[in-house]
Amino acid sequence: MQSERMNLVGNDLTHRVRGHFKLDVQREIFDAAVESFDHEDSPLRLKNFTSALRELSRIWLEQLAPKEKIRACEWSEQSTDLREEDGVTRAQRAKYAVQGELHDDVLEYLQIDVQNTVKEYLALIDELSNYGRFDTPAKTAELEAIRALETFDQLLELIQERHASLLSSVAVAALDAASLDCEPYDEVDRALFVELGEELDRPSTHVTSDDLKLDSLSILSLAPDRILYQGRGRVYARLQYGPVSVVALDIDEPVHDIYPFECNFESSTGDLYPTFVRGSMKIDTGQD
Repeated sequence: MQSERMNLVGNDLTHRVRGHFKLDVQREIFDAAVESFDHEDSPLRLKNFTSALRELSRIWLEQLAPKEKIRACEWSEQSTDLREEDGVTRAQRAKYAVQGELHDDVLEYLQIDVQNTVKEYLALIDELSNYGRFDTPAKTAELEAIRALETFDQLLELIQERHASLLSSVAVAALDAASLDCEPYDEVDRALFVELGEELDRPSTHVTSDDLKLDSLSILSLAPDRILYQGRGRVYARLQYGPVSVVALDIDEPVHDIYPFECNFESSTGDLYPTFVRGSMKIDTGQD
């Protein structure tokens, strides 16, 4: 009795891999490859399926790492390998997909080895190329298709996870630097307190900021010369609602409250010392 054929379309791994794609064209190519593998009886169905995965890996990486953006990076070097179109190598694309425009000095300071990730990625590409040989027995084609999908999933996850981890490490280091007690950040504090006062004066006749706590930074965008961060935190405020004369005599009972805020910071892609972006402060005072 012939065993029932496995259905890749309904496989959980297939759905997970499909979720990596952000563009319709990528999903369309992937769907066509999966459906073709499920429905064709051709002995080349595994070969065609794995070839489609390799092509998708190229398309996916080029979308993440356009050659124009790579060339704008401080670390970019023109390849002299004539086999590489436009002088951009797959290794450079993988590096950009993880590192972006950040300078190598920043990664060295954070002790992050992007080159190791690039080597892992290239090894997974080589592994993917081993699947779908012409001499693969038909009865093992489905097993190899799953293994190829697993490898494909690993290489996509590798880039995305390492990129997210790197950005998180940069943001943590920038937050530590922004908290340093030195003159540039005293100026940042003064600018923040001024803007906080302007915002908080709306619901009260007098306000002072007792303390400001910057809880987190996250990276909003990378450009060749700038990192833009979003900061979130809390301001501890002292509000007084009495007439100005009463407030001046300090006989009005103040109200202490805590308000969340968001603001932006920026730094060069070559360092981790962010400065406050004036005019970016947004405070949630609960007022309409």
